Amino acid sequence: MDYRKEAIECVKDRVLPIHQQIYAKYDGDFDRIYSEGYNSKSYQGRVIEPGKVYELSYLECSCPKVKCGLRSNPEQCECSRQSILFILSQLESDSQFDVQIVNTILRGGERCTFRITRCPEKDICTKVGAIRQNNPQAKKNLEG
Repeated sequence: MDYRKEAIECVKDRVLPIHQQIYAKYDGDFDRIYSEGYNSKSYQGRVIEPGKVYELSYLECSCPKVKCGLRSNPEQCECSRQSILFILSQLESDSQFDVQIVNTILRGGERCTFRITRCPEKDICTKVGAIRQNNPQAKKNLEG
């Protein structure tokens, strides 16, 4: 399944503009966005390491396909991860981010939590993400 394509279709018209407004309101300051802007009834942001690492938690599953009963497999959470990556790429096209699934409701958690890391170099995020997904070729490329 192409979760990236599905994620883009899901968030591009309604969710992305909300994040763009928050981004503009806080002048692109991710520390303020995650400590002030991403705190509502449905989600919470947190700064783990200023300027670099953040967490975003959804207090309930926000996936429309899960909510209406079309999907229940925890693999669907990859779509949410991809939606965060897409939104970040639209907010800062020159930056590179890694998004890690920490826990999700479909995996038995109380909330869906994602760890976002701003990568210092573009290639680093790609390599780290591929390794987290157990991509043997990526591991080989990173090692040698």
